[in-house]
Amino acid sequence: MFLFKKRYFFSVIFLIPFYLSADTYSVNDKLYFGIGGGIISPNDVEIKTTTALTANNVTFSANIDGEFEFDSGYQITGLFGYRLSDSLSFESEIGYSMFDYDKLNLTVGGTATSGGVTFTGAANSSHVVDGNISSFSMVFGPSFDFDFNRKIEIVLGGGIGFASYSDEIKSVGNSTGLSYDEDQTDFAAKLKGGLNYSLDSKSFIQGDYGFNFVDSSIDNYTSDFTAHTFNAKFVINF
Repeated sequence: MFLFKKRYFFSVIFLIPFYLSADTYSVNDKLYFGIGGGIISPNDVEIKTTTALTANNVTFSANIDGEFEFDSGYQITGLFGYRLSDSLSFESEIGYSMFDYDKLNLTVGGTATSGGVTFTGAANSSHVVDGNISSFSMVFGPSFDFDFNRKIEIVLGGGIGFASYSDEIKSVGNSTGLSYDEDQTDFAAKLKGGLNYSLDSKSFIQGDYGFNFVDSSIDNYTSDFTAHTFNAKFVINF
């Protein structure tokens, strides 16, 4: 899940061995652009109510405890970078992601009411969720790359920015008592690691793993959103 809450101060420290060289083909030009895609695998989002509350126009009873599970989805990414030195670049990464809800698992049951309809979930029960999340995100930050050999570089990086997302639940367990459709924009951050493979003096392929964070928690209701991403990009130097 991706207007800033500004509740946290987020910092990322990279400890990088700067004595390594980077002289692959991809260092010859300052500007580069990439496009690609891959898979997003969201972690479960915990829900926990200690008092009765209303969130996303849904009224929840007190003492609910459980988690939302998600299916894996797809991600389309774009990359803009400016190389500051042989091993250091500054990048902006944009992404569009889409994935579905899977289940709501309850350890402590309760009720949720929306539009005059009430959903009741028992303790230790599981319910199929019909819904999805789509997101546009943008993060900015440094990227470090170091030679493994003449063709391959190791890449480490990360950034901070925002995620703007649409979160929709149509039904839970065939009931519309927990249905909503909300749009939000929150603080986001990403750490990534991967490899660059040079094709020639102007282009390379980048494959990376990313750990993604969105400050999407709702007080006394849900935890923040985190996810793993696996992407491949085709990158051109200018």
